[in-house]
Amino acid sequence: MFEHQAFNIYITLFNNKNFSRQDIIRVNHPGRFDILIVDDEVGVRQILSEFFISHNYLTRTASNGKEALEMIEQTLPDLVISDIQMPVMDGFELFSILDSKYPTIKHILMTSYDIDKYISLIRKYNIGNILSKGPEFRLNEIRSYVNSILTGEKFGLHRFLSQATLNSEIISSYAQAKNVCSEIVKSLPLNNKFYLEMAIDELVSNAFFHAVLKLSDLPRECWPECYNYQVANAIKLTWGFDHEKIGFSVEDPKGNLTKNDALKWLDNNRAEKVNEEHGRGLLLVRKLIDRLIINIDPGKRTECVIIQYIDRNQSKNNKPLMIHEL
Repeated sequence: MFEHQAFNIYITLFNNKNFSRQDIIRVNHPGRFDILIVDDEVGVRQILSEFFISHNYLTRTASNGKEALEMIEQTLPDLVISDIQMPVMDGFELFSILDSKYPTIKHILMTSYDIDKYISLIRKYNIGNILSKGPEFRLNEIRSYVNSILTGEKFGLHRFLSQATLNSEIISSYAQAKNVCSEIVKSLPLNNKFYLEMAIDELVSNAFFHAVLKLSDLPRECWPECYNYQVANAIKLTWGFDHEKIGFSVEDPKGNLTKNDALKWLDNNRAEKVNEEHGRGLLLVRKLIDRLIINIDPGKRTECVIIQYIDRNQSKNNKPLMIHEL
């Protein structure tokens, strides 16, 4: 009888008479996550709610940020998915309040506008996850993003290619990586492979020369392409494909990249004077490839995942932005 109910347990601190907002703890049906969907468009709320319910999530909906906060004060969700532009209270203001009052609640922004135009604001509010409501609105892909955020399992190409056989190789030099990547690209079912090969080369060179050797201050022609790294400094390449998309990931063992740096280099309107040789790689990859996902475990590893759809009927604008920093 309690399958679709959530309970509030109110805990009063021993020496306090009044409840604090932070003392509200939600206890769900075991194994089910609670998602609050916030959007002023009824159709979007309905599509997302029905989709997540069909995959065994608990869902609630609100039409603006103020209404969402009133619901959150009663029951804390695990995740809030919110539109940016809404009447009464927009998504940025909502998430700013959530970060201040309910820092344990995870959140994802979504918009039907060009995401790249929002990156300056995304940096300001320290947001790493933003989805597109336009032609890029793929529900199964959104489910993959949501599941990784809720479970904390953010690393691994298998999250995007669950039905594919994945291949991996440990690479100890950039020269070796170029040869291996060239053979990988040749084996992939894509007619125009030029952009994919260029994007892979950017990610691999970033992993070796910026993350491992920290040569950001040197011009590219000075990078030691044949230098052999110790096993502890080797990078890992993983690749595969299914019936609709190709996936490739590059993982370095350092974790030197930060979410703020990644957003800075992806921001076309940034005011800072940054090393263009270092930062241009991520921006170029985002422009060339359908999906770029960045996962960071500070001081331990960084993983850059790229996804290219085989049909290529993808919008070149308004691509989702996913940057996870543990």
